[in-house]
Amino acid sequence: MRSRYCVSPRVVMFAVVLSMLAAGAPAVSADAAALPGVFVEAKPTSPKSTAASASGAMQRVAINDPGGFEQPISALTLEVPAGWSTSGGVVWERGVECVSNNLGVAWSATSPDGRFGLSLLPRLTWQVSSATVVPMYPCPAAAMQSARAYLEAVVKNARPGARVLSYRERPDIVATRSQAVANALPGTRVWIEAGEILVGYPLQGVDMRESIVGAVTFSEISDPLVGRSLSASAEDSLALRAPDGQLDFALLERIRTSARINPAWAEKVFAFSKAKITAISQRQAQDIQTWHARRMNEISTAGILERGRIRMDTIREVGRINNQIVANRDATTTTIHEGNVRAIQEVQPWRDPSTGQQVDLSIHYRHAWQLDDGRQFLTNDADFDPQRALGINGRRLEPVP
Repeated sequence: MRSRYCVSPRVVMFAVVLSMLAAGAPAVSADAAALPGVFVEAKPTSPKSTAASASGAMQRVAINDPGGFEQPISALTLEVPAGWSTSGGVVWERGVECVSNNLGVAWSATSPDGRFGLSLLPRLTWQVSSATVVPMYPCPAAAMQSARAYLEAVVKNARPGARVLSYRERPDIVATRSQAVANALPGTRVWIEAGEILVGYPLQGVDMRESIVGAVTFSEISDPLVGRSLSASAEDSLALRAPDGQLDFALLERIRTSARINPAWAEKVFAFSKAKITAISQRQAQDIQTWHARRMNEISTAGILERGRIRMDTIREVGRINNQIVANRDATTTTIHEGNVRAIQEVQPWRDPSTGQQVDLSIHYRHAWQLDDGRQFLTNDADFDPQRALGINGRRLEPVP
């Protein structure tokens, strides 16, 4: 028995590949600007900064998948302004039942002065909760039923307290996805929405602007028994931030359209997705068939008067199987949610070994120190000594797995 709500490998692969394309601290002195790291609460030394521009020199960088397969492999490449540093890559959560949520990209690029930044925010596939939530389709339920609602949710989680300044539809992005709509499976209605949201927020004393572009593919199935079900799959949203007045929307567009998938990596993702979908489908079918065979054997000895009762037991047992699938999905969804929240917010937890206290700090630095004056200091210098460099004692923090 095969459920019509088991996702087609081609649909999942489309979603995967498409989503890739798609104040109390003292001011920092001139000497401090040369330190191999940053104070978390430090204010910028000067409003002077070289604005990133779409007409400036660019460099092509790779976004790698370091642990998804037997060997590290480049997943895609894109262009960023010359001189920017990058961090992050493809991340996997293979224990999640919802296949489309097994991988995402947590990656960023930053200008040398740290005032301009580019981020790929992790994707999400979900069932729209206002429609019928199908237990056999193991993706989480959420209320978002438009691209705008999704991007607003991204802002709420990734940029807490940010002000939404404007939103605009992106029909040009939708037009490039027309082939996907044309290839929709029989009995399924597919459409795509895309948009761009502009937000503002303070960052270390500077009023920032950030534009986030994203697209969502919706898939609707209407069934006389189940009703209308609606699923959605969002691409990794691309975000560019800059000080107010220096955000170049043309640069964001140049970066977005420069993305190129590595075909060899895409084939590996397709093979993994196909195998996992097949395994989930077979497990679901086997659960039902095993129970059915056991109950039919009982029917042969129970007599005709018992058949009405067994039919009702059938309904209840299938419901139990579906509920178990939902329970398993909820457990895995909770696990990935904690990781995704940190990834979207671009923070990771650090622990002070002397006190046991934890604090969330930027993911863009490999070492963190708790200074005796109450501030934290982030750096990529493994040999950094706060007493020697800053004249302040401090304790090295430990990353929390």
